[in-house]
Amino acid sequence: MLSPGINFRWEDVEGMTAADEQDIPHAWQGGAQTTLLRDQLTAMHDGGTVIIAPPDNPFRCPPGPYERVSLIAHYLKQHKPRSKILILDAKDKFSKQGLFMQAWEQLYPGIIEWVKGSDGGRIDRVDAATRTLHPEIGDPVTADVINFIPPQTAGAIAHAAGLVNNDGWCPVDQRTFESKIHKHIHVIGDASI
Repeated sequence: MLSPGINFRWEDVEGMTAADEQDIPHAWQGGAQTTLLRDQLTAMHDGGTVIIAPPDNPFRCPPGPYERVSLIAHYLKQHKPRSKILILDAKDKFSKQGLFMQAWEQLYPGIIEWVKGSDGGRIDRVDAATRTLHPEIGDPVTADVINFIPPQTAGAIAHAAGLVNNDGWCPVDQRTFESKIHKHIHVIGDASI
C-alpha cells in the first residue's frame, strides 16, 4: 500500500522555482506555507489585490482553490472591504463552478473576478521578485499577494518506484486501487487517478 501524495512541477512554469515559494506562496501543503499566505493577507493594505492562480487539471483537491477564494473573500469583506481577488485560472471551467459562482455573487459581490484560461487566465511566466504574472494572453499583472498553485504530479516515491504514467500520475483500478503498472501494489490518495 502506497500513499505518495503530490509534488510540484516547477519546471513547467518559466521563472518559478521552489525557492520562490517564500515570496509567492502556494500554500498547497500545510504548515509554513499556509502561515506565510495568512501573514501576507493580514499585512496587505485595505484596497489591495490578491491573485489566486489555480493549476490546470489534474491536481490535488479540485475544489480547493475555489474554497480558498471563498475563505479569503470572507476575510477581506470583514477586514479589508476595499480589496479584490483576481482568479487567473489555467482552466476554462472548474469543479462545482456553478455553486461557487452563485455564492460569490450573493455573498461577495464586486470582490471576486474569475478569468478563465482561454481569456487570459493561463500563466506563462512568473517573476517572483516583482510579484508579476505573465498570462498567455494579455498584459502582465501584479498584486499585493499572489497565491500561485503550481502544476502537480505524484509524489517522488511513486516516480522512484516506477508507478507513474507519462502524465506523472499513478493509474489504478478504481475498484481496488491496485496499480495498473505494477500488480499487488495499491496506490491511494491524491497521486492515484
